[in-house]
Amino acid sequence: MAAGDPYDLLSARLGDYPPDTPLHRGDHRWLTREQRAGNLAQFLARDADRIAILVSRLAREGIDGAAVLKGDEAALAEGRRIDAWLAGWVPHRRFDPVLGDVEVNPPRARWFASDRAGADLVFSFVSDLARLNAAAIAAADPLFSWAVVEDALDVATTAGPVDDPQGEPSDRRYHLCLVRDASDGSVPVVFDVPLAMLGLVHGRMSPLGLPVSAEFPIGLQAVRSGAYART
Repeated sequence: MAAGDPYDLLSARLGDYPPDTPLHRGDHRWLTREQRAGNLAQFLARDADRIAILVSRLAREGIDGAAVLKGDEAALAEGRRIDAWLAGWVPHRRFDPVLGDVEVNPPRARWFASDRAGADLVFSFVSDLARLNAAAIAAADPLFSWAVVEDALDVATTAGPVDDPQGEPSDRRYHLCLVRDASDGSVPVVFDVPLAMLGLVHGRMSPLGLPVSAEFPIGLQAVRSGAYART
């Protein structure tokens, strides 16, 4: 790891923040269905405790993370405070005078392989931010819940009605995502909240100071507006 790695720096800043190591690590494509189910079960069992840990950490910064759990206008307002705090807390990557930003894309392979402890402790924090974000969405629309995007669910979101009945595998396949119930036969809505959160934090590290494509809490405004409600 290069000196000054921003993920290493953030992990050091988190200090005594408790790690959250997944039961099974590695690229989800190479995990078995049973291993992915085990990760989901562990994730759900720890959800309330992990959110409480995050809320306690945010309180040190004068932020009321618990307010985000309500998924209402106050949640959006407090979420924007978290976003503003992140913008100041996250360090920038090294700028290469020839190549510019040499790490534009978030470190997905490192994310999936990580034990989310030590120099990677920040990944536990990012995962907890995703949990808080997802809880806000589920409060605004209770049809959202966590699920693994197994083959049938992935096909339901990618298949064409005639020319491509199986669809091409999406980049969410086998990931733990927030999914809107589609038991009525409609096309399910799938949010890869953990990777979106990783992308948000990574984007904040840009040495160019470019605006990020999303802000915390990701997707909540759209959900509250009824963008995914059935008609």
